[in-house]
Amino acid sequence: MNLRLLTTRVRVLWESLSTSYWFIPLLMMSTSVALCYACLSVIERAFLPDVLRPLIPLVTQESVQQLLSTVAGAMITVTSIAFSMTLVSLTLASNQFGPRLIRNFMQDRNTQMVLGILVSTFLFCLISLHHLSSINSNQDAVSMLAGATVFLALIDCVTIIYFIHHVSRSIQADQVIANCVQHFESNINSLLPVPESNASVRAIAEQWAAPQGDFQVSVKAVQNGYVQTINYASFLNQTATEVAGCELHVRSGDHVLCGEALFTVHCRQPASEDEFTTLRQAVVLGANRTPIQDPEFAISQLVEIALRALSPGINDPHTAITCVDKLTAICVQVATREFPAENLIHTSSEVWLKRRTFTFAGVVDKAYSQVRQSANDQIAVLIHLLKSLAKLQQCCAATEQKTISTHALSIEQQIATLTISSSDKKSIEEAMLPFRA
Repeated sequence: MNLRLLTTRVRVLWESLSTSYWFIPLLMMSTSVALCYACLSVIERAFLPDVLRPLIPLVTQESVQQLLSTVAGAMITVTSIAFSMTLVSLTLASNQFGPRLIRNFMQDRNTQMVLGILVSTFLFCLISLHHLSSINSNQDAVSMLAGATVFLALIDCVTIIYFIHHVSRSIQADQVIANCVQHFESNINSLLPVPESNASVRAIAEQWAAPQGDFQVSVKAVQNGYVQTINYASFLNQTATEVAGCELHVRSGDHVLCGEALFTVHCRQPASEDEFTTLRQAVVLGANRTPIQDPEFAISQLVEIALRALSPGINDPHTAITCVDKLTAICVQVATREFPAENLIHTSSEVWLKRRTFTFAGVVDKAYSQVRQSANDQIAVLIHLLKSLAKLQQCCAATEQKTISTHALSIEQQIATLTISSSDKKSIEEAMLPFRA
């Protein structure tokens, strides 16, 4: 496996680790064990300076043993409470905002750090209890160990108070929506990369006719799953004497069935599918969709929150309107960016690549279509959608305005089937004026 494919695999692995509750706490626990042994080895030979004696009173071994036992018992209890609060917040998030949002909660570094700090303190107390007899002869060492334990207990008290505040804040609808937008904005460069800006790769016009090879090999998937990421550079760095070009049939976020064609290789000489096993690994499949190369992932999360808010069971149009505002802000950012080209060619080898890419029209459809369909009886939401589309139209190029106008006309047709008051009709007419100009 070459370096490019290894980098792609590591990126997917890191995405999986970052959304787990065990990775960072495990690292912190390992670090705490190492620091604990280091501190004990230093403490057992150390003596208190005269300046610190008023701050760290001398204590007996029995007192330290009782202190360590008390803190260890309290920490494991607090840790179980923290885990319980975390599970409750995940349950609420799943029911209120949708199961797809659980990933955002599990990726929260603050929660992972809190769990790691609490468990690390418990391990520190446990190991200190085990080694307490080895420093019994040094009264200053025993006192310093007691002082360190009290200091860690104070940190844990502050941590658990912060955790309660953080959990209660993180399950608020506005905060959940803001987190989705912040995650999209911080990763927009990787979500909408422009690889053709590389000097060795050049974008080709859409109507460009690729030179076909004499032989074609269709490489199929060997498992079911979602396309998590694709290493496009691997397709462009094929040997020109063997491969004329590649045609990708999938993109990130697509669900692929076992035996479905992933890509077609146009060869200059006879070849079999087995010869492109390494190239197949450039298309990483997994059980879940990931936002690594999928700009529609974060949009889908906001759409899901809006759909839940518009459902009869929840009926919260204000949250849906907030989602529409954030979706519009995302679409405005996307409108200012250059989308990756569908056709690429290597400048030196002239190996070409045809692929399916994301488009502005596709992003807008993903952002507004389902919300519009679900807001059938929510006049306030539909009017707000029209106003948001009008704002978006002002920020888009003339070539993209047709897509926005299509959505506005669809909303107008949808409202025409409803029985509404004259004041609402006036508001709709005013909201439609930018699209009639």
